[in-house]
Amino acid sequence: MKVIILSSGKGTRMMPLTKDIPKPMLEINGEYLLENKINLCRDSGLDEITINVAYKKNVIINYIETLDFDIHLVDEGDEPLGTAEGIRNIIKNFDDEEFIVINSDIWTDYNLGALKDLKLEESLAHIVLIDTPDYLDGDFDCDGDSLLVGNAYVFSGIGKYHRELFNNHSNVELGDILRSEKKITFSIFDGKWMDIGTPDRLEKIRQLEQDPK
Repeated sequence: MKVIILSSGKGTRMMPLTKDIPKPMLEINGEYLLENKINLCRDSGLDEITINVAYKKNVIINYIETLDFDIHLVDEGDEPLGTAEGIRNIIKNFDDEEFIVINSDIWTDYNLGALKDLKLEESLAHIVLIDTPDYLDGDFDCDGDSLLVGNAYVFSGIGKYHRELFNNHSNVELGDILRSEKKITFSIFDGKWMDIGTPDRLEKIRQLEQDPK
């Protein structure tokens, strides 16, 4: 099972922290955001990892070269392609019909093994939702097994997808696809998760990790 770690964004809201380094290489108590995702993959037995890079790409490339296992890098150029377009750019070289995608700019202990073993069946995607935290507006509501646009839950940045989803839609951003596609299943995760979207959130999760009480 292949995993894509989305890592090409500019992280403009994190300035000035991202002036010289890309957002995935920000640290939380000695662990890079990107390293956290790589470790989640390895802990779940997922060793076919692809990472896309664009902004300050050499920082990520140099880091990956220090690791003792193979990770495939896809260079998007100097400007990020967008989340959905970045995925399309990667999977054009995949034989696999299904694959996992996780954003690098979240902090979580989610067990990716749950997605590794999950069968999409008739759906084109299975996404992981989080109760909307007070610092986000929310993405979805749920009505039984149906997913609706709303604000009760936020998309975690973690999901499993069928390549047909990206053939059927031309949107540049994944969120736009998820809000319009009907053949999506979901699960709700109540473990550790934070969107590292601002310097304040980065500092908050650093403090929480030091003193989880």
